[in-house]
Order: sequence, then structure tokens, then C-alpha cells
Amino acid sequence: MSYKPLINLNAGDPDVEAPKAVKDAVMDALKKGGNWTHYGGRDIPTQFREAVVDYYKTIGPEYKDSNVLPMAGSSAALYVALATILDKGDELLMWEPSYSGHFGLMNRMGLKPSVAPLLKETGFHPDVDTLNDYVSPKTKAVLICNPNNPTGTVFTKKELEGIGEIAEENDLAIFSDEIYLHFVYDDNVFTAPSSIGFEERTINIMSFSKTFSMTGYRLGYVIVPDKYLEKAVVIQGLTAARPATFVYAGGVAALRSDMSYVEERCKVYDERRKYFCKAIDAVDGLTCDLFEGAFYAWFSIEDLGIGSVEFCDRLMKEENVGLRPGKNFGMNIDGYVRVPLIRPIPELKQAVARIENFVSNL
Repeated sequence: MSYKPLINLNAGDPDVEAPKAVKDAVMDALKKGGNWTHYGGRDIPTQFREAVVDYYKTIGPEYKDSNVLPMAGSSAALYVALATILDKGDELLMWEPSYSGHFGLMNRMGLKPSVAPLLKETGFHPDVDTLNDYVSPKTKAVLICNPNNPTGTVFTKKELEGIGEIAEENDLAIFSDEIYLHFVYDDNVFTAPSSIGFEERTINIMSFSKTFSMTGYRLGYVIVPDKYLEKAVVIQGLTAARPATFVYAGGVAALRSDMSYVEERCKVYDERRKYFCKAIDAVDGLTCDLFEGAFYAWFSIEDLGIGSVEFCDRLMKEENVGLRPGKNFGMNIDGYVRVPLIRPIPELKQAVARIENFVSNL
């Protein structure tokens, strides 16, 4: 068998560098030294918080800078949100398929997921009419990943209003994971729960990793409403989950940019989406619909009679293509595979050819 170079489409790590202005700002901060390479005092984090406030008011409400807690990435941000609201044994209402990291973090914290399905029959959109069936006295919050990883679902305003009403009826906090909000396609529109009347119970979980291709910078934040803020600040302080001081400079540069970089990345991901989904859908035995947001293809292997873990393991062994099994994205999920479209189209074409060859030999 001839050697085939690895095509790694496992993790959602963009294939480009952060904007030049971001890199320059971080390098300048390192060269300046002083507060930029020490604890930083109050001024540097305040500059960052103010940039977040100015940025987010174009999406949702205008917060106070004290509502913004800088974090070392979105996973740390989610931990602070969960620890602020939930105690061991409490339930979190969520959907599956959903980002695998959400389940892992919950398990380690002793939290119990109450999982509603996102079904193919509804285009992987939530059935709000049955959502109350998944709420119990132990349910303390609802977690929305919008656009969703891995299905690419962009929740509609009507769906979010229905979820918000259920949250109000049951006094649930809303965790809104919005890290893919700028990658929305066709006629789909991103809506923040905090922008439609649920600001007082919504904790926004944000990251620079995907929007600005800053995965290695480990920079994110939570926006916490006043009713939860005091405890969130304590949790943040105990976990020491803040970013490196000089990285703040990159965050400010990113948020105060003209966003042309982000718009260009969205166009690139859209081109890859249109190519890859169509190409995979044309492979006998596979089904792949155009996703609505984020940058993950989610294709069905149900007609092949093989589980997603075996599919991905064998594909790696036989074709040297790394994909993520759908089994990783929920307790009741199988028969799907996730593909982050983080490589150029020529490389995606090679991946499609290898996947097609693999499937034809099953």
C-alpha cells in the first residue's frame, strides 16, 4: 500500500493565522514589558472589558464593563458559568448532538445532563413544544450552543423565544455559547437570547479562537448579568482562569478592528461548505445536507451499517484521514461523522476521494 499523507480533519483549528493587527498588538505588548508582562493591574483588563462592551452592543445589549469577566478560553468560561449556577447533582437542560467538551466538563463537575434531541427530521432544530418534558425540579439552567457544534444549527428567534419563556417559567439560567456567531450562511440569522428580553438570566460564553483564528492565544470571556455576578467573580478568582496579560492586547485589537478579516473567513468557510457537503452527499451510502452555521459538516453514515467509531478508526487506518465520530457528541448519537472544514478545498477534495474509496470497499 502506497503512503498517503495525513489529512487531519478532527479538531476545529482554523488553517490561517490571526489578523496581523492582533499579532502586532501582542508583540508590541511583549516588547513594552512592564505591566504587560506582569499582573497588569486594573487598567489593562479594563481596556479589554470596554472593548468587549463596545463590540457586543452591536449584537445584543450594552453591558457595563464590570459584567465582563476575561477568561483563558471558552472552556474556562463555561466552567465559571456552570460553577456559578449549578451544584453537584443539579441538572442542565441541553441538546444532543452537542459539543463533546460540554459533556466532559459536566461529568467531572458531577452535573447531570437532561438531554433533548436535535433530530434530522426537524433539520436538527429544537422541538420547543416538548422541551418542558426535559425539565425537572433539579434543572437549574439551559445550555444553548448557537450556531451548534456539530450540526451547524442556527436557532431561530422564535425557537429562542420559546426556550427563554421556559427558562423564565422554571427560573433557569441561560448559558449562551456564541463562539460561532459570525459564521452564519444563506438566509439564516444569528439571534442572541440576551437581545430578545432574557438579558437578566443569560450568561454569554465567548471565545476568540474560531472568529479570529486565535486558538493558541487562549482568550475568551463570559458576560454575566448582575444577578449572578458576585458569585461568578468569586469562582473566577478561585480558578485563576484569566488570560496572560499581554494577550489582552490582541483581544482589544481584534474587537476594535473593522471585522473584514472575519467577513473574509466566513466567505471561505461558505465556499468550503458548498463544495464539501455536495461532494460527500454524492457518495453512495452517505448523506450530507448544507449546514446553517459554524464550519462543521455533519454527514450520515446510517445506510452503511457501521458505527461512527468504527468508521473513523478504519478510515484513519486505511486512508489516513482523521475525522470525528458522531458518538462523541452525545449519549444517544451514532450514525454520523463530523468534519471541520479547516483545510483548503484542494485538500478537502483529496479527503472526499479517500472517503469515497473507503466507502466503496466496505
